[in-house]
Amino acid sequence: MASYKGGLVPRRVESNWVGLDVGFSGTWLMTVITVCCASGFLLVGYDNGVMGGLINTPAFQETFDYPDSNTIGNIVSLYEIGCFFGAMSTFVVGDFLGRRRTILMGSAFMVAGALIQGLSSTVGVMIAGRIVSGLGMGAINSTVPVLQAETSPAISRGVMVCLDLTALNFGIAISYWTDYGFNFGGVTGNKAWRIPILLQLVFIVVLAITAFIIPDTPRWLLSQGRDADAMAILERLNNAPASTPKVQEAYAGIAQALEHERAATVKGWKGLFAPGGGWSDDSIQSRKRLLLACFIQAAQQLGGINALIYYSTTLFVQSVGLGLKDASLLSGGVNMCLILGSTISIFLVDRVGRRMLLLPCISGMALVMAVQAGLVYKVEQPNSPAVYGRAASAMLFVFELFFSIGFQGTVWLIPSEILPLTIRTKGSALSTASNWIFNFLIVKITPLALDNIRWKTYIIFAVLNAAWVPILAIYLPETKGRSLEAIDELFATDGWHLDRANAHRAIVEENSEDVESQASKKDEGLYISTVDDK
Repeated sequence: MASYKGGLVPRRVESNWVGLDVGFSGTWLMTVITVCCASGFLLVGYDNGVMGGLINTPAFQETFDYPDSNTIGNIVSLYEIGCFFGAMSTFVVGDFLGRRRTILMGSAFMVAGALIQGLSSTVGVMIAGRIVSGLGMGAINSTVPVLQAETSPAISRGVMVCLDLTALNFGIAISYWTDYGFNFGGVTGNKAWRIPILLQLVFIVVLAITAFIIPDTPRWLLSQGRDADAMAILERLNNAPASTPKVQEAYAGIAQALEHERAATVKGWKGLFAPGGGWSDDSIQSRKRLLLACFIQAAQQLGGINALIYYSTTLFVQSVGLGLKDASLLSGGVNMCLILGSTISIFLVDRVGRRMLLLPCISGMALVMAVQAGLVYKVEQPNSPAVYGRAASAMLFVFELFFSIGFQGTVWLIPSEILPLTIRTKGSALSTASNWIFNFLIVKITPLALDNIRWKTYIIFAVLNAAWVPILAIYLPETKGRSLEAIDELFATDGWHLDRANAHRAIVEENSEDVESQASKKDEGLYISTVDDK
């Protein structure tokens, strides 16, 4: 195992019954954590996209006795109900389990759900498998952004999350091209839809292995009273011993913010939801921050992106008038725009900031949907010229590009940034649950809307996206370049600020005896060296 400068060896920490901290530090530790988080997001993308490319194929239709649009809506959308309850489960157990054990729990559910889906032959069993998978995905999806945000440096936190979202987009693209290859590449029978569903097991295994071998975050460890372990992980993330200013200041910043949040949040969870509290129900505006996190997650779904991701093949068939093979080919192509857009966002999110990506891109999404409504109206007229269909197809590409540049990465980054540490696990559970419940709504009603109101479906999405712009412009602060603890300063109404100059010395001195004594313990090889100041 590598050592820090000065000969100190990184210390492993207790993994709480499940897992084995293998002692990665520095770049290696950050790389494995990012692989874990990226695998979780890639799994989200694959699982979201894979069913959309299968539901219209002959093999799937035959196996499930040619389901109508309502049944298709149930098969696809009840996955979101599972995700909703999976996310809500972390509200109850997330603080107890921590980040990595929650991910492992979710992985176990996803393995079971993938097997049930891949082996199903009736609609009921397929839906049961979708719900079980959803339970695991909801838990993973509410936890992975927190894990990434709590371990990433402030200067590159946005880049890390956008990398994760690029992985998500690769997952969507992989799912669509896998569906296309198996259904139009000569594979016959049930294998054409069973194998694409079962392939998600590969990503689940990668996610579980990486979560098994990493430690938990220093912020969660400190919130659990494991001060020495929190210091050890901060050393490893910074690849420097506790005596260095950057490690001491990181530790002190978390400790200060945690102390202030615990003192400020006096009403508890009942107080957050009690009537009459207004936005500023405490001196760190916990209610405002929670509602803002939930709003931005819900707004993403109500903007219509998953109507396109789940039903892109259906949209190309019903709205544009393409054949199934051409529609499937274009569905794979349109989702490549997500990869392009999220790659662009990697270079912008920590430079121009969250707001300057969000506001113009959501405005662009609203405009595109308004134009799309007019184009699809023309396509639906008798003897419509082909140019309208081609233009309508192009609008779907442009919409996904706007979304992936400005909305996709920020919507997973901002909740983890703005939520206070004391409610971050529960707040992330609620915000992710709001994402999934509105995802369910959109995925459930989209087939019915396309059947009944047709081109007017796009007007709804245009109006909703336009409505988000002034709300976010008014209430969302800029968080780029700030540590998670410094973001507390943006919301504090009592004039509180981090004591960057002096506070870390007092806090480290106060805890030095406990840190030193715990760090020097050796528990059957678990603690391999001390990290106390020399």
